[in-house]
Amino acid sequence: MEKTAIILYSKTGNTLGVGNKLKEILKCDLFEVKAASDDPGIAHPELTVIPDVTAYDHLIFGAPVHAFRLAKVMEAYLKQCPDLGGKKVDLYITHFFWFAWMGGNKSLRQMKRIVKAKNGELGSMTSINWKSKKRNRVIKALLDSFE
Repeated sequence: MEKTAIILYSKTGNTLGVGNKLKEILKCDLFEVKAASDDPGIAHPELTVIPDVTAYDHLIFGAPVHAFRLAKVMEAYLKQCPDLGGKKVDLYITHFFWFAWMGGNKSLRQMKRIVKAKNGELGSMTSINWKSKKRNRVIKALLDSFE
């Protein structure tokens, strides 16, 4: 049986809200990455909570977009992760821009690049625009993909 974990960083609670909905459906573990400071201007955040992913076969990473790119806290976490070889990895990001090209797509590409460098088997990638009227449909489609 596949063992799944959701690992996320959430500053405002939007990314965590999606993660909690996924947790309900998947009946899996959820871990939050934490840093000494949530200031998105810090180039190299000091991580204070670093979830261990070694015991899991399937990982779902979630993060917000900060300053038109992946939140530096999640970037720092992903870069310090051990090899993800053999693990299926799905990604989602949340953002508050009108269009995904304003940071959402770039953030997903950043996550994808790191996961591939760590030998993870990339699955779905979802951009959730908190400003969009389609937001709830996008979240439902993400949730439905795991049922």
